[in-house]
Amino acid sequence: MEQAQKQAYLDILTKEYMQKLFYFCLKKTGNRNEAENLASDIILNILTSLDRGNIPVNFSAWVWQIARNRYSVWAAKKHLKTEWEQFEDVSEYDVADEETAEGKLIQQETISLLRRELAYISSEYRGLLVSYYIENKRLKDIALSLDLPVGTVKSNLFRARKILKEGMNMAREYGIRSYKPDEVHFIASGKQETTRPWAVVQRKLPKNILLEADNNPSTLEELAVELGTAMPYLEEEVEILRDATLLKKIGDKYITNFFIASKECQMDIYNAQRRDSKKRSALIKKIVEDSIDKIRALGVAGDTVSDNNLKWWLAIHAVDCIVETIPDYTIPYPEKRENGETWGFMGMEMAVLPENLIVGHNGSGNGDVELWAYKVGDYGLWHVIGELFDSLHTVFLADAITNKRRVADFTSAEKKIWDSCINGIHAHEGENGEVVPDIIVATKEQLDSINEILFSHPLAQELKALFTQAFAETKAVVKKSINPTLSYLVDYCASMFILNTRMMVVHDLVETNTLLVPEDPENSKIGLFLFVK
Repeated sequence: MEQAQKQAYLDILTKEYMQKLFYFCLKKTGNRNEAENLASDIILNILTSLDRGNIPVNFSAWVWQIARNRYSVWAAKKHLKTEWEQFEDVSEYDVADEETAEGKLIQQETISLLRRELAYISSEYRGLLVSYYIENKRLKDIALSLDLPVGTVKSNLFRARKILKEGMNMAREYGIRSYKPDEVHFIASGKQETTRPWAVVQRKLPKNILLEADNNPSTLEELAVELGTAMPYLEEEVEILRDATLLKKIGDKYITNFFIASKECQMDIYNAQRRDSKKRSALIKKIVEDSIDKIRALGVAGDTVSDNNLKWWLAIHAVDCIVETIPDYTIPYPEKRENGETWGFMGMEMAVLPENLIVGHNGSGNGDVELWAYKVGDYGLWHVIGELFDSLHTVFLADAITNKRRVADFTSAEKKIWDSCINGIHAHEGENGEVVPDIIVATKEQLDSINEILFSHPLAQELKALFTQAFAETKAVVKKSINPTLSYLVDYCASMFILNTRMMVVHDLVETNTLLVPEDPENSKIGLFLFVK
């Protein structure tokens, strides 16, 4: 806190609150000496808090809250706690006489606290308090509406009053996420048949709920206070997150049901993976260069597919081939969620790493035919020209290529698709009018042959050992960072993180001019691959 601001608060405290605080203490204690001691204790706590750099948003409310807290400590020492907890009605909450200005101020602060706590108390108890004290309903009418015995309603009302009183005595210190939402981004694998999980996590409040409950099991009340959000709104958001299986309830607490990697965790993983990355990249360079002619001989890349485009695809594909042989690698087998869906999900706090590590892998098709695109996060190659999102277009593309169909024989609908998003991108019309591919195309048998060529290289086992070591170190960092409740996700999270090595290889091979960045990245076909089962 700046010295000038601190001094301003001290001046206000001296001029406006010294007498009021003493009057407050005198009314509470009924004894001048006790009042002086209590007032001194309150002022000492205020000064200590200011010295620590606390900056109250509302100075008046902050001062009176400290006063109440210190009075509660004093009362406990005087063995008044039992009597204090047995009050019969919230309206009996001890306030000063209303006739004086100080009394009115204290009463106003108390009412404000009452409203605050009603916002943070759970719906079960909040409904009882509102029905009984605000709507003036009789206990038997409340019991009838809830289909509960009157005795149960009385017990619940007593507990509700106790919770409310404890909250009113509490100094609420909202967490940073109540006013400064953290940034987090998400990655997923598998098939999301519904709009979940993506549609659920697009707003700031759900993100912050998940961040707060990550590695930190929290009750609804704790989440409400930390996020500065009234309970009715929070309860609705929490239920949505639970339904999407992104939040799990354990007892009366909630915990994020997937791993969110902190900045520190991501940096530790980066350092572990970068340690031997140059060695891995050098081996991939040698394997790809030694294998490219054999792979071309399989007929998967025509004359219009350059060696450079083929190397880009092979370098990233080689990483995928290697990591898929690691025993604990689980990406091809997404977990089955509690709602029956099969997808994996992970979050990462926004972190500034030494390099961009994103290489996406998007596909469209029907299982028998699929068009895949490696989406490279650097060099302007994220949005390649030939990525398709419509499965019908992908099926038509595969049919036209594999059956060497003639463009002249297309239906009017097929001709429209051909002209709008395929001709000159994925394929072109040959001399005889047939469709000729301009991207990598492989059947399952050809893909198996490509993988066999890569794995049979003399350096393949050395490469696999390096990737296996990187995976083990990645897994150790995740295991150290993840909550034990989510220990079953360690392999999945390590599998997602090991894919960061794709971009490390790309960066290393671009640096050595093994991979050349195209002059016109937006019109590049780098990373495109058509699989025909």
